[in-house]
Amino acid sequence: MYDVAGKVAVITGGTRGIGLAIAEHLLAAGSSVVLNGRNETPEATELMTRFGPDKVAVELGDIADPAAAAALIDAAARRFGRLDILVHSAGGPAPGKIGDLTSEAWMNAFAVHVHPVFHLFRAAHPHLAREGGAVLLISSVAGLRGCPGTVAYQTVKGALIPLAKALAFDHGHENIRVNLLTPGIIRTRFHAAMTPEAKAHNLEKRIPLRREGSVDDVAQAALQMIQNEFITGEYLTIDGGMSMRVTG
Repeated sequence: MYDVAGKVAVITGGTRGIGLAIAEHLLAAGSSVVLNGRNETPEATELMTRFGPDKVAVELGDIADPAAAAALIDAAARRFGRLDILVHSAGGPAPGKIGDLTSEAWMNAFAVHVHPVFHLFRAAHPHLAREGGAVLLISSVAGLRGCPGTVAYQTVKGALIPLAKALAFDHGHENIRVNLLTPGIIRTRFHAAMTPEAKAHNLEKRIPLRREGSVDDVAQAALQMIQNEFITGEYLTIDGGMSMRVTG
């Protein structure tokens, strides 16, 4: 098992939601974390208060900016003297059929979900290659299965899968493992606009376990993927069985 105690993790989208939950689980296991987000949040402040500034740092910035991605890695390495774990959890909805999307919206989806992996990994590689490490990308079941009216979101989340596999192939000899999580319906701000009717349909018709997932469900899986030293280039789906259905 890869011992995360004493290791340092950088987590994009780490100031709330799934990223924050992953940070909390890593901290409980003994890691130090650097949280990245565009804005300060009460949740991130509370986490820093609870675990202390010697274990938690917050580096604000728009990860869609290549310079901000490189600066984040540099700041983490300077703050804690090393970097062992990289989690790209930053993201957001990108709704619309192709005829509804502007060119800007299409490109922005790539700028937030896909392009940061390129810039983050390049900057983090010298640190990860020293002793080996773990990279975890947060994809979605939308990248695996059809999801109407979300062509950009499906595309960028799906693109993360071959990207992770390529990095896993190329850097396995350096003991750098690269994996993904593909969550389903996890109750975060992302699903805040879901109507009660849509929620009821999901629970009754789409999710065999008849409940939505929590950020802790995803964070537990994240910790397992990070700690398992013999898994790389793979994805793990956390969706209550939703994606195995043929209809619904």
